[in-house]
Amino acid sequence: MFKDIDLNLLKVFVAVYRQQSITLAADALDMTQPGVSGLLKRLQQKLGVQLFVRQGRGIAPTHQAHELARQVEPALTQIDNALEGLEGFSTAHSRRFVVYASEPVMLMLMPLIEADNSLGKVSIELQPTQLNEEQLLQSLMQQQADLAIDFASYSAPSFFSEYLFDDAICLIAREQHPRISGPLEAEQFYQERHITVKLRREDAYLADYYTEEHLDQRQIAAVCDSLLSQMSMVANSDCIAMTARSLADAFADSMQIQVLPSPFTSLPVRYRLLTHKRMRHSPANMWLRSKLKAYFGQLISP
Repeated sequence: MFKDIDLNLLKVFVAVYRQQSITLAADALDMTQPGVSGLLKRLQQKLGVQLFVRQGRGIAPTHQAHELARQVEPALTQIDNALEGLEGFSTAHSRRFVVYASEPVMLMLMPLIEADNSLGKVSIELQPTQLNEEQLLQSLMQQQADLAIDFASYSAPSFFSEYLFDDAICLIAREQHPRISGPLEAEQFYQERHITVKLRREDAYLADYYTEEHLDQRQIAAVCDSLLSQMSMVANSDCIAMTARSLADAFADSMQIQVLPSPFTSLPVRYRLLTHKRMRHSPANMWLRSKLKAYFGQLISP
């Protein structure tokens, strides 16, 4: 039965399985929706099983689809990687990479990407990382992004990660603050009003998540969802804040803020590269990971 199956039918099946959508699979394959539907129907007829069922406005894989994907997807990935390896990855060919990243990482990377004259016809597009672990892993599995730069530690067996760089948290206050002109003790820290940032994925404030000591309740003046808006509010008020050191150093002069050590024991904000294991030995993905590590090597080198 399998010897008569066109490899393209399996490639279409895997695309639909990953996206769980005919429309998204057609976009990913640069095909029409009727074309994808027709090839999927042919595969189902050859196999004599139903691979997808209607679910709400979309489709869901059947048990047979899960089993087929489990066996076929790794093989197709090996074939793609082998062909890519024979050709070799080259920046002379058009290629768009999508990288999920947090706000500080995007701000650090963008100037380096723009200044990189060695990219050729390759483009690296930065997109904000997903709100929760499940969404992030699902997006990577569906190849909506090539990889993610994330500070969380994942133990999902289907994913591969490697260390990228360490950031830290620090205290910031405006330069003309009436009471602060240098490092603070814990007592003064609690006397001041605070602009906080809540990590939506962990449902915790940034300072609490990356401080070894348990922090007592503070006088919260405002809660932000962006580190840049947090810094802007600190620069225009007498409030203080705990924020990412990389971002504070980058904007300290332009925003006229003091960058001060935390009065508590800080834990490192450890960023890692994360991708699906099937992409670990892909020449293109290996090139991208090497390029990103080179960028951060420039940033943290003496």
